[in-house]
Amino acid sequence: MPVAAEKAQESSGGPTEAAGAQPAGADAPAQLNPDDVPLIIEFIGEARGHIESAEAAVLKVEEQPDDIEAINAIFRSFHTVKGVAGFLNLGEISSLAHSAETLLDLARKGGLKLSPATVDVILEAIDLLKEMVNRLEKEVAGGRLPGPEARLPGVLQRLKGATAGESIAPAAGRAAKAAPASAGACEKPGSAGAEKASAGGAGEATAKVATDRLDSLINMVGELVIAESMVRQSVSSLLGSDLRLARNVAHLGKITRELQGLSMSMRMVPIQGVFQKMARLVRDLARKACKEIELVSSGGETELDRNVVEAIGDPLVHMVRNAVDHGIEPPEERQKAGKPRCGRIELRAFHQGGGIIIQISDDGRGLNKRKILKKAVDAGLVREGQEPSEQEIFALIFHPGLSTADRVTDVSGRGVGMDVVKRNIEMLRGRVEIASAEGRGTTFTVRLPLTLAVIDGLIVKVGSERYIIPLISIEQSLRPTAQQLSVVQGRGEMCMVRGSLLPLYRLHRLFDVAGAVEDPTAALLVIVQDNQRRACLLVDQIVGQQQVVIKSLGERIGKVQGISGGAILGDGNISMILDVPGLMEAAAAH
Repeated sequence: MPVAAEKAQESSGGPTEAAGAQPAGADAPAQLNPDDVPLIIEFIGEARGHIESAEAAVLKVEEQPDDIEAINAIFRSFHTVKGVAGFLNLGEISSLAHSAETLLDLARKGGLKLSPATVDVILEAIDLLKEMVNRLEKEVAGGRLPGPEARLPGVLQRLKGATAGESIAPAAGRAAKAAPASAGACEKPGSAGAEKASAGGAGEATAKVATDRLDSLINMVGELVIAESMVRQSVSSLLGSDLRLARNVAHLGKITRELQGLSMSMRMVPIQGVFQKMARLVRDLARKACKEIELVSSGGETELDRNVVEAIGDPLVHMVRNAVDHGIEPPEERQKAGKPRCGRIELRAFHQGGGIIIQISDDGRGLNKRKILKKAVDAGLVREGQEPSEQEIFALIFHPGLSTADRVTDVSGRGVGMDVVKRNIEMLRGRVEIASAEGRGTTFTVRLPLTLAVIDGLIVKVGSERYIIPLISIEQSLRPTAQQLSVVQGRGEMCMVRGSLLPLYRLHRLFDVAGAVEDPTAALLVIVQDNQRRACLLVDQIVGQQQVVIKSLGERIGKVQGISGGAILGDGNISMILDVPGLMEAAAAH
């Protein structure tokens, strides 16, 4: 247990005492003691974890009001935050946590039923607690403590009223948009909603390590992998005649790979935290839109790089908001269409092909292709009379400013959001795909790499140069026949692949490489894809497949369109890693 928490537990009474006495120092603003800064910083991280746990448990209690285990979990979270905040003289945070804890203590003893209105007040307290912790972090960084929180008295009053069993007046701007208590919650026998966290049992011993130190470790292991590969390449001619050397080199390779795997796993975190935030988002948006929506998640234990988890949050928020606002119909409309009143949004995460798949599905209206196409024609994105494919139409929703909403709301309608989704996912070297059927729903499939530090790539040769194409972007490779090749006016060189006419891009022309094979029938085509776009890249030959450590191009070189970074190969030579989305844009413009 952290030092601050230990001391807080010593100075804090048990549940009965904690629920009955106002914490000291709640009224007077405290001065920042420099000796407390490390403890406050540690408290901020721990408080966020407790707040997340409490929020997930509250959403569970909203579905199952008699779940004593969940009520106890919420109580414990507030109790811990109150104790440590009181020890650190953070009066307002301690006071808020104390009031919420008092309410929960009454509920867990059977003296109070957690009604939907009471759940709203608890969530309001959690929201305010989040903001106060965020403000504390900013102020402490500037060497001071935050001033009084203007919203605190109102929230404390509502918590006190809920504890006394009074009729609760919702916060201004909160109730006006709220639907009836049933909105956003559906009757689900044996709820298939948020996944249960395992309860009980001693957790694994952990140690906190700064992420920059982990990054340094991963970089050093990456250098070791490169060095091991270079050693193997240098002595390759001797391995056949010297069995002892061959065994030692093989053993070195085994240890290096295990060390690399271990170091990479230290940055891996489950995506469950992101899924929990989506549950709260769906609840609030559903109530605001007067809709009934069930959110079901699976695969929350799936792990991926911490940086990827942190960056994927915003794209998921946009897609979930779209599902609630555009996808799921109002209950009456669903009934007329022969659907259940309660809409369903499903979040799934799972491993596939060395990467991670995240799917966001809804059983709503589906994408209206005619409406999207009309909006695109009106915006000048598509020529009148042009007949794009279904996938090309779906891809139009990622264009900045294009929205099919009939009116602008505070949820959507300005055409801002899906372009952010596409850009952010591409920055993670991932891609997003769409499948939709009108009247049946839409599924967004996000494909992401496990980590941003290494990549599985296909090494190809173009002239005297070698390039690495991420495997996640590759569909297939082939040697074309003359019958498959053609030149289309206004579109350039094309190749017919499985009934689809795809653009053909010559890498040697894009990167000005001399000595490359000019005749496509004597070379190879690598079929790559990005969202709903596909293209053929002309290469001389395929050298092989390899996992490489990604290196930045550095500030002096900067951003190069079509290139995402570099890698050092086993022979010590440097190879550029292709950025497929950027490459396709550059090639189309070229």
